[in-house]
Amino acid sequence: MHPLPSRMRAALTAGRSVTVSAGDSPLFRYGYGAAQPRLSGLHTLAGTALPATIDWSPPHAGPGPATHLALTDLSAGPATATVAHHLRWAAVDEWRSLTASLAGDDVWLLLFENTVTNTSGRRLPLDGPSLSLRAVTAPSAARSEWQAAHGPGHTLVVVDDAANLQHPPRWAGLSPAPFGAGARLLQQDQTIAFRYAVIIASGGHSPGALAALGRDALGGPFPGTGDPAPRGHVCHGEHTRRGPIHRTRTRVLTRQCESRGAPPTA
Repeated sequence: MHPLPSRMRAALTAGRSVTVSAGDSPLFRYGYGAAQPRLSGLHTLAGTALPATIDWSPPHAGPGPATHLALTDLSAGPATATVAHHLRWAAVDEWRSLTASLAGDDVWLLLFENTVTNTSGRRLPLDGPSLSLRAVTAPSAARSEWQAAHGPGHTLVVVDDAANLQHPPRWAGLSPAPFGAGARLLQQDQTIAFRYAVIIASGGHSPGALAALGRDALGGPFPGTGDPAPRGHVCHGEHTRRGPIHRTRTRVLTRQCESRGAPPTA
């Protein structure tokens, strides 16, 4: 068992990256300014380094490189740290938020959520992968809510939000692959959203128990904070009349709608 750090930290290297730490122990570095923004340098709370990297690209053919536009949130408190930003791809605009939270003496949780708006002027077939966890060995699987992998000194679990398109997804290793041969179409100016919980723990934990933590984080308060995550909020102007956005909003997504006027410096 390891004592919980007194505070989370989010250190900015302007225009390039944010390093999130629990006390003095780094948990990950997020290269938000890169052409392919990704999380690297993942560690457990005990300091075990994980070989995994985490990234997300628009799930259509030829997404191209990303261009960072502006940070919309950079904050840290006793139990959580958040980095959020707007970015632009060749065919879509994206808003992305990463919230790390302490979930136990040797467990922390990453909540990944984004909104994606089709700005291409045409319909986009969604037929590619979504969240990608590389350099992690896990068996591919048929449709399921979550997937787990084990390594020396760590257990890693990814949970798909029940409101994501094509839930539950198929899995390519530890990466959800929701879109099969029948592509879904993203209409012009339509916005959809994706959410995932990634749980990083020391070895010896039950994957099922960790997956339950992920479900709780996706559907309720952030672990260890008691801070509720209200559902049902929709950003005005971010969906077309063809139908509502494909998932409900959490506290972080709601904050994105409310904080565009004063983004952090980046």
